[in-house]
Amino acid sequence: MLGDKDYIAAFDASPDAMLVVDSAGVIRGFNRQAVAMFGWSRKDLQGMEIERLVPAASRGRHRRHRRRYGEAPHPRPMGDRPMGEGLELEALRKDGATIPVEISLSPSQLGADREHVICAVRDVSSWRRMRRHSGMMVAAAEQERKHLSRELHDEFLQNLVALKIRVKLLADERDDGERERARARIAEDIGDTILGVKQMIRGLRSPKLERQGLVTALATLFSDTREVYGVTIRASVNLDWVADELDPATIFALYRIVQEAVTNAATHARVGEAAVTLRSVDGMISAEIRDEGCGFELPGSGAALDDDHLGLTGMRERAESVGGSLTVQTSPGEGTTVRASLPMVGLDEERS
Repeated sequence: MLGDKDYIAAFDASPDAMLVVDSAGVIRGFNRQAVAMFGWSRKDLQGMEIERLVPAASRGRHRRHRRRYGEAPHPRPMGDRPMGEGLELEALRKDGATIPVEISLSPSQLGADREHVICAVRDVSSWRRMRRHSGMMVAAAEQERKHLSRELHDEFLQNLVALKIRVKLLADERDDGERERARARIAEDIGDTILGVKQMIRGLRSPKLERQGLVTALATLFSDTREVYGVTIRASVNLDWVADELDPATIFALYRIVQEAVTNAATHARVGEAAVTLRSVDGMISAEIRDEGCGFELPGSGAALDDDHLGLTGMRERAESVGGSLTVQTSPGEGTTVRASLPMVGLDEERS
């Protein structure tokens, strides 16, 4: 049989903070862990109102729930929602710091048959940090999945479609000189695609963009669009004086947005030309890609995107990833205008 001293020793050795609170909400007993957790001395804790261990904003609510609990006391294990409110509990240390906690309550008769509640208070800071870390890992994995999806769509799908068209044109070409030039261009594009796969493995970059720079890469994109799709791009690109100062992530996002919008115009709008305007305004890069083509019905906010509309999500995600925004204005028979606004200063530089 365990004696009173054994029970007291077990109470004091508990890894959780243990408090004995009477019906008036006054602390009548506690263990060593309670002293360590809350930072008050033993003298201060003895006879203290329990609400002093609750953040000031929650004390009134805590008093009401404590009184309600006193009318029908019952055991409440760890993990139950605090006081039936569906809220996460926090305790208050002497130094003003708050601690996320879980609490179990057990009513008991102690000291001349007076009603008391034994409270076990567990610091769940480590668990909360682990849960946050787990959530961040899930979010990072989802972000990487989206990133890979965009790269596969914007880089390799576009290249493969262009190669398919170039091969068809090559088969129809009768001039030997033109055929040789077309064959060499196909071989170059295949080489770029192979290099792109290697770059994706290493870090997901665009070979053309890295080799040529933004302005030249855009000019090549517009030239290729005319050669492959027969669509002329009327371009006004006034970025020469700022292109070298742009954040690399912004350059990459801008190129991909223009590439996607131009390719969409060339393949879906049924037009012979489209207009692209890029300029810097008040620390932002403004891009507009406009065609007078067939337009389309924008999917609703809750609608599932088909393959033809996945690029819209990719463009918007790219803009938002660097702190920018993107809008699409279109309707059947009314053409399409894509407008993107991206900050010249990267998010990391802005925070520093």
